[in-house]
Amino acid sequence: MKPLSVLLGSIGVALGSLVACGGSDLVLPSDAGPGDITLLLGNNQNGPAGAELADPLVVKVLNRRGDPLPNQRVAFGLAAEVPGARITPDTTETDGEGTARARWVLGNVSGPQTAVARVVGVDGLEVTFNAIVGAAGASRIEAVSGGGQAASVGTELADPLIVRVIDGFGNGVEGVTVSWSADEGSVSPTESVTGQDGRASTSWTLGSTAGSQSASASGSDLSGSPVGFTATARAGGADRLLRVSGDDQSARPGTALGNPLLVQLLDKDGNGVPNRAVSWVVATGGGSVQPGTSTTDDEGRASTEWTLGPGEGSNTLNAVVSGVGFVGFSATATGGGGGGGGDARRLEFLVQPTDVEEDRRISPAVEVVVLDQAGNRVTDREFEVKLELVREGRRGSLEGDREQRTQGGVARFSDLEVDREGEYRLRASADGLSPADSDRFEVEDD
Repeated sequence: MKPLSVLLGSIGVALGSLVACGGSDLVLPSDAGPGDITLLLGNNQNGPAGAELADPLVVKVLNRRGDPLPNQRVAFGLAAEVPGARITPDTTETDGEGTARARWVLGNVSGPQTAVARVVGVDGLEVTFNAIVGAAGASRIEAVSGGGQAASVGTELADPLIVRVIDGFGNGVEGVTVSWSADEGSVSPTESVTGQDGRASTSWTLGSTAGSQSASASGSDLSGSPVGFTATARAGGADRLLRVSGDDQSARPGTALGNPLLVQLLDKDGNGVPNRAVSWVVATGGGSVQPGTSTTDDEGRASTEWTLGPGEGSNTLNAVVSGVGFVGFSATATGGGGGGGGDARRLEFLVQPTDVEEDRRISPAVEVVVLDQAGNRVTDREFEVKLELVREGRRGSLEGDREQRTQGGVARFSDLEVDREGEYRLRASADGLSPADSDRFEVEDD
């Protein structure tokens, strides 16, 4: 064994050699590994959806002594998956200066997106890159809400009309001008600009005509343009009552007039006001009406049948709508011809056949009336009325009870059907009377 003095001398020689060789440059194995990663370039960028960011993502890896670390593997990836997003390459090595880089193509969804760079093999050594993704170029315009509303004529709809302008990925596009127009009524504003969510809106005041109305939104060079909206304009408040027909008829005392009495209830713009009660009040003559109260239909019309009083002379009647007013009718009860017992001359369709599907019952029931030479209904005797189908080249058949006896001058056919599609008429006939043809009606394939 060597003496202790010899060993100490050897150690001193070795230390002297290390100093002579520049011992401050010595890198021990524990100092050579990665110690830090820093972000050099590419953070906090902005770009449109689906586009590559202008600047690459660049990081620098240092060893534990703080020196650049070459040939170190670095992985790039997304903090959360986003459709369409990608970073290339996903793994690379640092260069001689310890830097690594990648390119980032943004995802299809607007809003914030995040990427991460990690030192491979070392937990916790990572940096994040943030980007704000905006919409790509405006591509399409679509309706959001506001269609299908209803309001009185001349009033503003409760909810605005709203559209959305989007890019090819469905992101809302800000700053696009949308033009608005209405076929009836008015919109305000006539132009609006989309907000951050891509939406634009306007208010619609309906026009003065009851029924369906339309408006539209359009954008320059956008698919889906124009976008259509519809609304239903209801009649306004009842303003006046008009006498339509049935005045100044004549019939035998105690018999019904040949034609019904008809009135129409209108708003200030001339639209028919539906669902209002009309009372029929006999004023003089002592006759009767059926019904005594009727309800206006969708066109504001209401009717009744008037049976004259028992004596000859003038009969009068008023049609009354509460809060609006009344209109009067007059008729003459005569003992001679021209009333309910006059000579029957002809037939006429009182209720026309309507369009119907094949093998389906025609509704409402078809009605045929017997009239005298003055056009009054003949009610003092019964007639056998027959119906046949006028085919005009079609092969359909009329089914149901095609023969009916008149009651009060009217024959009612309640179970008629046609078995084949096509366009037809009905022909009514009775012995000794001029026949009558109905309006055309359509039988459709079911």
